Amino acid sequence: MRSLIVILALIMLVVQSSTALAQGMAVERKDIVVNPDDFKDVASDLRCPTCTGLSVLDSEAAFSIQIKNEVKEQLAAGKNKEAILTFFTERYGPWILREPPKQGIHLWAWILPIATLILGPLLIWFFVWMKRDSGVTGSDDNEAPARAVEDIVREMNDRLAALRATEGGHS
Repeated sequence: MRSLIVILALIMLVVQSSTALAQGMAVERKDIVVNPDDFKDVASDLRCPTCTGLSVLDSEAAFSIQIKNEVKEQLAAGKNKEAILTFFTERYGPWILREPPKQGIHLWAWILPIATLILGPLLIWFFVWMKRDSGVTGSDDNEAPARAVEDIVREMNDRLAALRATEGGHS
């Protein structure tokens, strides 16, 4: 039984160390010389597949380092930004881009927020203006019309006077 535990512990140690080695194997290539501005331009437009909210440029994850190396290789091969982004989009899909494409169905991701910001306040103003101008006080047609404040105060004073007269007669 004791030897089984030792063997299992050794297997776990080997698996964990091989996983750590595999993750540490991605090393950014320094031997490929490219224009740093072109590299930053492309790498900042690609999303890190393993990080949340980071670009490939900002990430040090192993997968991001592999993507950085691929970007450098393609820039060194003379490809432009659009060709490189197309390569990664075909390989990983549009989610690899930090900004959705401004074409096709993805165009709605750009139009809807802007339209909401512009049309939302205008629609609210329009409906408030329409309600105010139509003189509607409630949505129920059977609702009694609003009474003037003076009428309500007069009625309350009359009730109070009647109540005092009733109390005064009992004392």
